[in-house]
Amino acid sequence: MRVVVITIGLLSLCLSSFTQDEFPDPNRRQPYIQMLYHNGIFWSRTEYLQEQFDAGYWGLEARLGFQTTGRKIWQQYNRYPKIGFGLYYADLVMNRQDTMVGNPFAFYGFYNTPIATVGRFAFSTDLSVGLSYTPIVHDPVTNPYNDVVASHLNLFFGFKLNMDVSLTNRLDMNLGYGLTHHSNGRIHMPQKGVNTWGLSLGMRYMLVEPVERIYTEPPEYTPKGEVQFMAAVGTVEEKPLNQTNPNRYFNTSVTVDYAYKFNPRMAITLGLDWFYDGSTALAIGSVPPENVTNYQKMYLGTHLGYQQTIDRITLMFNLGTYFVQHTQDRGFWFARGGGRLRLTDRMYVHVAIKTKNGVRSDWIEWGVAYHLKVN
Repeated sequence: MRVVVITIGLLSLCLSSFTQDEFPDPNRRQPYIQMLYHNGIFWSRTEYLQEQFDAGYWGLEARLGFQTTGRKIWQQYNRYPKIGFGLYYADLVMNRQDTMVGNPFAFYGFYNTPIATVGRFAFSTDLSVGLSYTPIVHDPVTNPYNDVVASHLNLFFGFKLNMDVSLTNRLDMNLGYGLTHHSNGRIHMPQKGVNTWGLSLGMRYMLVEPVERIYTEPPEYTPKGEVQFMAAVGTVEEKPLNQTNPNRYFNTSVTVDYAYKFNPRMAITLGLDWFYDGSTALAIGSVPPENVTNYQKMYLGTHLGYQQTIDRITLMFNLGTYFVQHTQDRGFWFARGGGRLRLTDRMYVHVAIKTKNGVRSDWIEWGVAYHLKVN
């Protein structure tokens, strides 16, 4: 109950800057508040916490959002999305006296993309990205059976499919189904991550009278190509055999992509990857770690990708495979999910999670990207 009161209080503080005046001008922001209740099940991999996770979880979410009206052209290209930020709290273990994983509290930004509207019903996708904090983590002495979370601060990710039902001009009911993910990207181990599937039910209230959206005829767009260069670094933690304390290893990712942008929002990519992972020294069983060469710690791969541009942000997803590797520890294929923030016309900041063996976190990439337009 204390968490509910704190959440509502923080949301009220955020709203204190808004007056009761209505803004009929579509060039002004259209703010709203939203409260959501979550309930569902776990799909985290764990060796010791099956009994704790069998009971499922519940969560609360409070949002301050803005309905875009088309005052910028990217809003029209993206079908007038909703954007904003929110607070999320989850009770991961029903009996709180027995919890070994903590109850995460997250702060995030969200992006809601409309799909279709049928009468009073509106369908959309909802993406949330931010940071979460959990007070209880793995400790080899005091909490050895927590094999899912090893750091207090983690990345938070959420994705849902939503259906909104309009009750009045300002009030909507929301039903959603999707997943949440808390992970540190193998910065600390053990790190299987906390993953949940579940339903959400909530209400959304517009703080001002909704206005008619702006529409302008979009400028003619000619599909174009880009060559994209990316370089990133990261670190991971692994514990060698017969050693109490883990070691930290250095990682590098370099990619070269050809991107074909067939409209202002979307692009498909084809690229090459070069990886260096220092922790590979522990994965080649036939060679002592100290004898593993730098060449054996390198991987070469290729990938297909998709990119979506939202104003200055580019969301990206890659699916790839290796054609040179010296151990099967990484599996046959990998994925990369993340985004880039445009600093100049060509320079971007890059942050993404690279995976191994499917969707298991391999490391977090922190880097820069350079986009070179070609005819």
